[in-house]
Amino acid sequence: MKLRTRIALLGGVLIFLATLLCGAAFFRLYRRQVVENAAAEGAGGLFSVQVELDRYAQAFPRGLDREQVGFFFKSRREDYCVALAGDAVWYNQTSLSPERLRRAAAGGEAGDWGLLDQDGRRLMVFHAQMRTFDLYRLYDVTEAYGALQRLALAAVGISLLAAAVLVLVLVLALRRELRPLTALSQGARAIAAGAYDRRVDARRRDEIGALGEDFNRMAEAVERHIRAVEESDEKKTLFMGGLTHELKTPLTAISGYAQTLRRVKLSPEDTDAALRYIEEESGRLDRLAKKMMRLLELDRAEDLGFEEVPVGELFAAAARTAGSFADACGVSVQVGTASGSVRGDRDLLSEALVNLLVNGIRASEPGSTVRLYAQNGDWVVEDRGRGIPEQEIPRITEPFYMVDKSRSRKNGGAGLGLALTALILRRHGFGLQFQSRVGEGTRVTVFTNP
Repeated sequence: MKLRTRIALLGGVLIFLATLLCGAAFFRLYRRQVVENAAAEGAGGLFSVQVELDRYAQAFPRGLDREQVGFFFKSRREDYCVALAGDAVWYNQTSLSPERLRRAAAGGEAGDWGLLDQDGRRLMVFHAQMRTFDLYRLYDVTEAYGALQRLALAAVGISLLAAAVLVLVLVLALRRELRPLTALSQGARAIAAGAYDRRVDARRRDEIGALGEDFNRMAEAVERHIRAVEESDEKKTLFMGGLTHELKTPLTAISGYAQTLRRVKLSPEDTDAALRYIEEESGRLDRLAKKMMRLLELDRAEDLGFEEVPVGELFAAAARTAGSFADACGVSVQVGTASGSVRGDRDLLSEALVNLLVNGIRASEPGSTVRLYAQNGDWVVEDRGRGIPEQEIPRITEPFYMVDKSRSRKNGGAGLGLALTALILRRHGFGLQFQSRVGEGTRVTVFTNP
């Protein structure tokens, strides 16, 4: 059963009960008024009979006897009066027994009158004590009580009709009001089917409109998540492709030189050169594997165990580590003074700075200088090297991406240093920015308070 049908039926039942309760209250008041009017008329009729009996009894100083009472009622053709003197029946034209009359009169409301049914009629019984007998007068209220019953049935019928009309109105109104829920359901099914750009119309200032806005926000979050997953899958595919490419070249060279050494007799100089090349390529593969493992470890690690690390010590350690490579390239590293400390992993932050310095050294010509200094709490690595084309900057932190591939491989690079650096800084909550001009150099800024 649909929600709108359940709501409509519930509303109809509640309206029916409410109408029925109101009708019952009104019926009770109306019944009381009808009964009071009938009782007043019946009591008035009894009083009239009493007055006439008193006048009639004045002609009999010794009091009325059975024959006189019978004559009085017969002459008036009074069929609704009963006269009882003890166990003797002086006058009774009804089919009611004296016991029923006495019980009805004794059990009446407030002792004024009683009620009984006889031959399909409803009668009020009024009782008066005369001097020599008991007078009972009957008042027919069958029509009045029948009208009350018809009124009660009419009230029930009106309640049912009102409830039915209300159910119909509610069904139509709810169908219109709940139409956005149908749109939400269709939107959810569309998103489940892959239409992640599906949105619903939420131009309503009520709870359903708020639900529609929440649905759209959820859909946007789902779409962003799906796009992130797709981009992640794409990056993984590119990553594996790059890894395969990077492994293929040294492995091919190592395999070729190994086969040459086995099958061809070379001079000592050529043999040494081949072995040196195999050693160099094996070392590059070892460094590549270590960086790969480092990337995977950082990507999965949950807690890096941060501590307070003095910035000056980080700069000094990074310059010391990159110094040997700088000397081999004929490039000097200049470190500025730095104060304060940052919260992080000492080794990882040092590794990130070393990677930035090494990239600056590789891009620089012999005799030039690479600078590492602090500025307004941020860290800056600056060189006057070849620079990076503007269109290349957004991709330089991608794994295996190299601006100058031939020169990077010649210097032992694999395109993982900046990817590892970016991941380290991201895990510390730091920002990374590259500013570069071709032929003028590059400025890398690490924002420690992004």
